[in-house]
Amino acid sequence: MEYDFIYDRNTLQFSIKLSVEHEVLGRFLLDEFGQQAEAYTALLQQLGTLKPHQSMQYQGKEFLLEVENGEVTLSHNTLFYTGTEQLPQRQQDKLADDDLQLDEQGMSTQCGLEDLLKLLREWQQFLAG
Repeated sequence: MEYDFIYDRNTLQFSIKLSVEHEVLGRFLLDEFGQQAEAYTALLQQLGTLKPHQSMQYQGKEFLLEVENGEVTLSHNTLFYTGTEQLPQRQQDKLADDDLQLDEQGMSTQCGLEDLLKLLREWQQFLAG
């Protein structure tokens, strides 16, 4: 996984630049934990103690992080909401006709646990400066 850490001296803001398939991970980290290095400690500890075949879930405000057999899946919560079953059939048909579909691109990603741990440790060090 390739990434760059950026500090903008004008806005005094940190950001993470990741490849297109992983950029949702940067959004997750900044939205969930912010720009304080200490905020990442609990997640790092929890992920770091996982045994090879253990699994875990971290439910954030907007994302669900799941680890299963050393593989990490990050998914936006809206991917789990269908919502259409509560609409009358006429409204469901209109939504389908208008092509108002949930854009799943940029809403989920996968990576290895070791890659995520490496990213988190380096990001935390960068924030601590």
